[in-house]
Amino acid sequence: AIASEAQMKIYTSGATNILKYPELSSNENASLLLSTFEEKKPLTNLVNDNETGIQVYIGDETPVQSMKDCSIVTANYALGDGMRGTIGIVGPKRMDYEKVVSTLRSLVAQLNETFKNER
Repeated sequence: AIASEAQMKIYTSGATNILKYPELSSNENASLLLSTFEEKKPLTNLVNDNETGIQVYIGDETPVQSMKDCSIVTANYALGDGMRGTIGIVGPKRMDYEKVVSTLRSLVAQLNETFKNER
């Protein structure tokens, strides 16, 4: 278990890809989203609130206020020795949920298998 937010590490990648979606690229929306990715602290709500398995948050369901115009799909994985991680994909509400969930399931299975074999 993570003892504090200070010990939690959050990595983001591809944040500027949101600018490809008209509904997320308005000056106000883009600025809020990019700030959220940059600050990272609001993202701890996603990690801390995430249950086992895959979670899908659409619009107002998200625990991150600045991401109300987005959809977020998260998945947990275990690294052993009490360490765990969460992978998340952020996109427009019209994202291909079936593809995103399938991709995350595959990635989590690969991570779990990789770290199971390293023990």
